[in-house]
Amino acid sequence: MDKELIITKMRNAVDRSDLLNLLNEIKADLTGSDSYPFTMHKMMILCNPKLGANRYRKFEIPKKSGGSRTIYAPNGNLKWMQRCLNEIFKALYTPSPYAMGFVEERSIVNNAEKHLNQNYVFNIDLSDFFPSIDQARVWRRLQLPPFSFSKEIANIVAGLCAIEMTDYEEGDEATPIKSYKLPQGAPTSPLLTNAICDTLDRRLAGVAKRFGLRYTRYADDITFSSMHNVYQPDSAFRKELERIISGQNFKINPKKTRLHHRGQRQEVTGLTVGEKINVTRRYVKDVRAILHIWEKYGINAAIAKFYPRYKSEKGYLHKGEPNIENVISGKLCYLKMVKGELDPVYSKLQIQFNRLICAKPKTPGSEISWEYLQTLSTDDFEKELGVKIEFAVSKQGHPYAYFILKDEKIMVAVSQNISIAHLPKELYISLCRQVDYKLKYDRTQCKRPDVIDNSTAYGRMMLGCPNPEDLAERYMYVVHRAIAKDRPTKYIRTPEVAPEYKNILNQINEFMPGVFTFGGVESTGVKPKDTLARLVESGFDLSILP
Repeated sequence: MDKELIITKMRNAVDRSDLLNLLNEIKADLTGSDSYPFTMHKMMILCNPKLGANRYRKFEIPKKSGGSRTIYAPNGNLKWMQRCLNEIFKALYTPSPYAMGFVEERSIVNNAEKHLNQNYVFNIDLSDFFPSIDQARVWRRLQLPPFSFSKEIANIVAGLCAIEMTDYEEGDEATPIKSYKLPQGAPTSPLLTNAICDTLDRRLAGVAKRFGLRYTRYADDITFSSMHNVYQPDSAFRKELERIISGQNFKINPKKTRLHHRGQRQEVTGLTVGEKINVTRRYVKDVRAILHIWEKYGINAAIAKFYPRYKSEKGYLHKGEPNIENVISGKLCYLKMVKGELDPVYSKLQIQFNRLICAKPKTPGSEISWEYLQTLSTDDFEKELGVKIEFAVSKQGHPYAYFILKDEKIMVAVSQNISIAHLPKELYISLCRQVDYKLKYDRTQCKRPDVIDNSTAYGRMMLGCPNPEDLAERYMYVVHRAIAKDRPTKYIRTPEVAPEYKNILNQINEFMPGVFTFGGVESTGVKPKDTLARLVESGFDLSILP
């Protein structure tokens, strides 16, 4: 949605109805005109931060410095409301020139550039940055320029962006205190913290100018640099710094306060600053080492070396198992961003990586595959087979569907981009054949070992080199949205039909000659909606289907 249009509509919004209409317009622009709109009832329920247990998914991730960080990830409608609100925030608000985090076209590289060629670099960190900002503070800030929301709208928006938390008085953990604060993990929290910190940035920039320093802030990471040393613990600068930060209701984390002079390694948000910006030596050393192992001993040896360390350091960030090619590619992209495309270190590593990717052998006959064998609209499917597709939610909270055919309950998978609470107008059901690792369907064997052993089935799965006996196939129905218009309604996604499925197609062709072809993608003969009905009428053995 156009930025100027969002600004105009928000400037004219005076009550909750105007806000709801704008949120629905932005959602339709982000997800498509068929998206299910927000309702006033749902918005008023979600803007109550006391419902935090239902609105957010809480989990913890480890910190590099030790301990853990609590993340609150919004669920369902609240997540989409916050995404739409964030579009409004981005249209209305431009962060201060000193804020480098969570700002478009600014990064840790821009943050580090401000502190090049300085004798002293002074870093401090703010404790509990996001939870330090309460709902009342957000409510007051939203009524000020450039937001200028009405009190009613500011109250709803602040409620949508806050969560109920439990605090304790220092030294008294027996008496809990309820409070409403910004959660770390919500899409709206980063931009709101920058807006709240406008006054902090302006005052710290004023102090930096008075003492002849350079100043930037990346979220809760504050950096000063200069040619002279004014950073002694009892100096006038340190006293003024602590006064301003405490006056803005923040606290300095003494464990992360550090001063580095030119003779030491000076770091700003993880990058080294001196005469030029660079990554740490360890970063380049790690990438070079894994590429060397890959080239000399093979990709399996590289994965075996890389896997335990990656899972211990980054395993909490992503579901599933890491892909070494994707990880190395990401590390090289980061190196390119920091050092530049023409840097000789980056160029050499990128060329080596490209060479290894091109030389990677392909394992014939053991590739994971997913084939769409036949696709019908759900209406045609129900009409021709005389069944009714029902939707439900499992005890684990996962949506699924099913139908009854000849007194047998047939389970149907539901695509992840479909909400069974708000089903799209048009739905399709496909008969699919999936070839995948047996172990993915047997959780009792899916134990993550510390060392990858390719003599075991699980080890081969991690290394991407399964034996034929490690793979399993199954047939299943999947309910999904409409396929692209340029694709046939009934199609087989692979260039050739898998050999294991030709027997089934031969049986089908005995009853309906010409329905399927083995060499192409699109089927021929009768219309797609007639196929399943004719199978039933002909007495075809349905036991081979899911």
